[in-house]
Amino acid sequence: MVMDPQVLTTEETAAFLRAHVETVRRLAKRGKIPSFKVGKDWRFRREALMRWSEEQHSPSKKPLVLIIDDDEGICRTLSRVVAGIGCRMSCATDGGEGIALVAEEEPDVILLDLMMPRMNGPQFLEKLRASHLDLPVVIVTGFEDSELMVQVAKYAPVMVVSKPFEAEQIKRTIQAVVAGKAYARSTG
Repeated sequence: MVMDPQVLTTEETAAFLRAHVETVRRLAKRGKIPSFKVGKDWRFRREALMRWSEEQHSPSKKPLVLIIDDDEGICRTLSRVVAGIGCRMSCATDGGEGIALVAEEEPDVILLDLMMPRMNGPQFLEKLRASHLDLPVVIVTGFEDSELMVQVAKYAPVMVVSKPFEAEQIKRTIQAVVAGKAYARSTG
């Protein structure tokens, strides 16, 4: 059977997008990427993928901030700060949920707590750095002198903001990271 060269398999799409095959399947299953089902797997039209990819990287798209903290109060506070500077955001209550959200849509910056149940900050960073070496991470913690910070150092670069924090400090940090990424894209 000869396939239309404009229709890609999941594996070809993963190579085309420089993404993991399972990430492509998850995006297709959730309807986040233009696709259609053939048998038990997905197919992708090259032209639709190109349009989708351009939309994902459009400068008009608001930056995405991923907040990972098990304290709902901190999540609400950080969410208000992020919304106040015009960014989109997602929240996760532990590192495992955070990894799943990164697989759905890569954020522009991650605000990460260290002390969390199930998967703590260093464990999250270990998994994250396996596939996203340069994704900006800001550690937001009250334990900057802890053993966890020593573990985090293995997965640098990261920035650190101490709790309790000022909203203005978080705003400036996010704005600096987003501006740096925009500059890198424009010169790269």
